Amino acid sequence: MATSGWIEDRWLKKRPNPTTGKRERTELYGKCKRYRVAGIPGVRKRSFDTADEAKVWLSDTLAAIKKGDFFDERAGEILLGDYITDVWWPNCDYDQSTAESMEGKIRKNIVQTSLGRTPMNVVGDDHLIAWKKELKARRLADTTMEVLWTHLSSIFKSAEGKRIKQNPCRAAATGVRPQASGETKARAWTSREAHAIREAIPRRYQMVADLGMHAGLRQGETFAFSLDDVDESLMVMRIRRQLQWSKDGKTAYFKLPKNRKERQVPLSPGLLKRINEYADEFPSVTVTLPWQGPGNSGRATATVSLLVTTQWRNRVRPGTFNEKTMKPALAAAGLIKPRRENEVWGWEPCREMMHHRWRHTYASVQLGAGEDPVSVSHWMGHASVTITLETYAHFLPDNGMRGRTAMDAWLDNGAPKPPAAVDLRASVPLGYTEISTLSLPTDGIGEPSEFLLAGARYGGAWAVGVQAAVDAPLCGEIRTGPGDGDAALAAGLAWVEEYCQREGLAVAQALNLNGEFPEAARPYQTLGRLRIEPHARARVLPRKPPENPPGL
Repeated sequence: MATSGWIEDRWLKKRPNPTTGKRERTELYGKCKRYRVAGIPGVRKRSFDTADEAKVWLSDTLAAIKKGDFFDERAGEILLGDYITDVWWPNCDYDQSTAESMEGKIRKNIVQTSLGRTPMNVVGDDHLIAWKKELKARRLADTTMEVLWTHLSSIFKSAEGKRIKQNPCRAAATGVRPQASGETKARAWTSREAHAIREAIPRRYQMVADLGMHAGLRQGETFAFSLDDVDESLMVMRIRRQLQWSKDGKTAYFKLPKNRKERQVPLSPGLLKRINEYADEFPSVTVTLPWQGPGNSGRATATVSLLVTTQWRNRVRPGTFNEKTMKPALAAAGLIKPRRENEVWGWEPCREMMHHRWRHTYASVQLGAGEDPVSVSHWMGHASVTITLETYAHFLPDNGMRGRTAMDAWLDNGAPKPPAAVDLRASVPLGYTEISTLSLPTDGIGEPSEFLLAGARYGGAWAVGVQAAVDAPLCGEIRTGPGDGDAALAAGLAWVEEYCQREGLAVAQALNLNGEFPEAARPYQTLGRLRIEPHARARVLPRKPPENPPGL
């Protein structure tokens, strides 16, 4: 887009008087700012008191437009509440249940507050602190305030570089952001607690606990589950939908599971037995409901034989189930205080003990048994394995520090001794998937650098990471397919070599140190050492071609 622009004198007419030769005053003389910048395509006119101010602004604006980062900060004079209502919310694309939940919270706790009546371009730490105090006066929970802060930051982020220079939530000083108090890690039921709760739940609804605890299903997925989703030949459950309700509780509908993706979950013999016994005792109920969003082959409705229904053979409402079934079971198990006699509502706060803790329990058992995080992430329907690791790292057998046991075993006998010269290239690599991006601290390297390639086995797969030293953090990590430790190390080498090709480096030496492990440890631990040099200095040995190409 062509840029131009000029400066107008608003106090004097453009053309001089033919008789006097002088420019005459306009009707605006002395009544407004004198100099106005105009003629820039797509940019509102702007007035200044002095010509120098106008010249500087015109020059800076034309330079910013040329770079592509110009915005008119006057657009930020809009009130935050008006921006949310008229601009941000109409352009959001959330599903119905999420939108209904978010809209009410944002309208009540952001739009209808002093912060919502503040121009966007002046919001700073003082305004955010005052807003926090206002929310505290409303007795909002710390966790709710933290969620609202996340929404607020997203709102400001959408206007960054368009109406405001920077997101005030991101630029806020330490201590301004609300912080949820207390323990935030996901907690699981003990086996004794899980048994006590399940036994206290009426027989008709025990399947809700079974599907959450044995398969990690969300509550909406549980209420939408059908016998048709069970594949006994493959011993898997297909999670295809969830049951949701409108905010007013009048309309039920189906939609894809969270993150809009179906998944398969391994089916244990014990859970299959419980499902079959339950189905014999409580026959399924077939319902036809609207389908919202993508999926369902584009059809407007879906007909499903629901496994879990109410005693009146109706769809289950989550709020009713939580109040009349789950919370009484928690009280019977001694986990929350009993409700007062003749009191209909008023249970002790127990949000963290609701259905999601069955999922936490499922994750803890799977990871504690050695299942790899990538598989658990898929079974639980997480958007990425990163979410699984952030939420459940404390459930991993070695407290989330995968591969470090190999380091400890290697160093048990003091400083490492020169290993037998077994070249890693002699092994055929396994297929692998990158869990965390590799980034080696080799910037400006002038001499060879050594790195440790270490892994530990979880289930059938291996987690293999790279470290600069035994006490250094992982530089990156992969998950391999099933196989032996030598092949897992070879997969790690292939991964590192791909990185080196991009960075102008090469692996000059790759040694397999598994011979230093005791025989009993070799099936579970693997260790190698790499020497990396600038590509021109490296002496790379040819790799034995793999029998099968890498990939899971």
